[in-house]
Amino acid sequence: MIIVNLGDIIMHTIHFESDIPVRYTPDLTVIGAGPGGIAAAVSAARQGIDTLLLDAHTMPGGMSTAARVPIFMPYSDGIRILCGGFGEEAILRLHDYSSSLGFDSAESIDAEHLKLVYEDMLMESGVHVLYESRLAKVQMDGTRIESIIVTAPDGLFAVKSRIFIDGTGNGTVAAWAGAPFEFGAPDGDVMPSTLCSLWTGFDWTTYQKGGLHNHGEKAMLDLLEQAFNSGELSQRDFHNTGIFRISQYTAAANISHEFNVNPSSAESITAALITGRKRLKEYERFYRQYIPGFANAQIIDSGSLLGCREGRRILGDYVLTRKDFDARRDFPDEIGRYNFAADIHPSHPGRTAIEEHKKHFHESCMKRGESYGIPYRILLPRNVKNLLTCGRCVSCDRDVFASIRVIPGCYITGQAAGIASAIALENGNDDPRKIHIPDLRSKLMHLGVYMH
Repeated sequence: MIIVNLGDIIMHTIHFESDIPVRYTPDLTVIGAGPGGIAAAVSAARQGIDTLLLDAHTMPGGMSTAARVPIFMPYSDGIRILCGGFGEEAILRLHDYSSSLGFDSAESIDAEHLKLVYEDMLMESGVHVLYESRLAKVQMDGTRIESIIVTAPDGLFAVKSRIFIDGTGNGTVAAWAGAPFEFGAPDGDVMPSTLCSLWTGFDWTTYQKGGLHNHGEKAMLDLLEQAFNSGELSQRDFHNTGIFRISQYTAAANISHEFNVNPSSAESITAALITGRKRLKEYERFYRQYIPGFANAQIIDSGSLLGCREGRRILGDYVLTRKDFDARRDFPDEIGRYNFAADIHPSHPGRTAIEEHKKHFHESCMKRGESYGIPYRILLPRNVKNLLTCGRCVSCDRDVFASIRVIPGCYITGQAAGIASAIALENGNDDPRKIHIPDLRSKLMHLGVYMH
């Protein structure tokens, strides 16, 4: 697959002009109902802010539900919870749902139950939620977002707000508003995407004893090599994260990659979804034939969103770097801390690539109790006054991005963006840069956020 460069396509243009109704005028609008966007919306609404949450899909959660990502990734440093407040509450509520069915979910995600958790929290806090509402355009007044244009089943409409939060994951609002951004590595490499899948019909006890779980085991790598050489698997992708049990009868898989996907290109995403679904059938046959406990297993669903690992990194007032990560740095405007390794998935298939990845990953793993600080400034896009970012698109280099992009990291930045917006609005301004940082930190610590 190649990244489609729309600049290489000759396109005719038309002039489009229309009177578009201003349908909503909340104090705060959050665009994107992924983990970061939901955390932002709920956190602001709980502070009494009139909040609108828009999402292009049909459910809350983004990667954590629609994409069927199977696990949260670390939310503790081994001593304390790092996503205190919204994140901890959401995880505990999910555990309660799972426990009521006799299953301990631990770090795994039962997406259907997590949707309910999110919607309960959204409705209880008073957030106005609109699904199937996709951003179409950002209208600027100098360096301030004046309004956004949204396309929905009932047509185009405008939203005016005093503050906006970009929870799109790909930094779409910020980029369209004129904020600078980076994407991928300097050499053009991009982390691959994954179409996650839902499985049933397995014998989990046999699977656990079988010794063939993921790319951390030489036996699995050798078995994959055999399947590549025989043509049973068509792509030499040794990065097999594995399958995770999410309920008594279902498991979710984070296996196979689609390389060189550009999440800003409909052509690229479409191609990845089509080939991803075909590739999953290869893995279904592979698992049924070779993996203990999966002889009668089958895939019953795949993600309705592609699991895109890499997108725009919106450049903000500060860029969090690998040096900060390695130094476990503290910041005066710290809004939380996180500790996941720099998990940069290989940009190219092959056994050498996975061995290099494992080395890089393990070198960046943090010890028990360690974490790096997250400064508020990485949520403030350059060149735009009344906008914050949260989730995957915050201001950082590629190594930190590979850590903070996962669900608990998105909870941390989303919650901070929501509380910061509330403070600004309560003080009568629409510029999140003008808030009193000690007030923000005090509110976050009261919610249970760990920081230095």
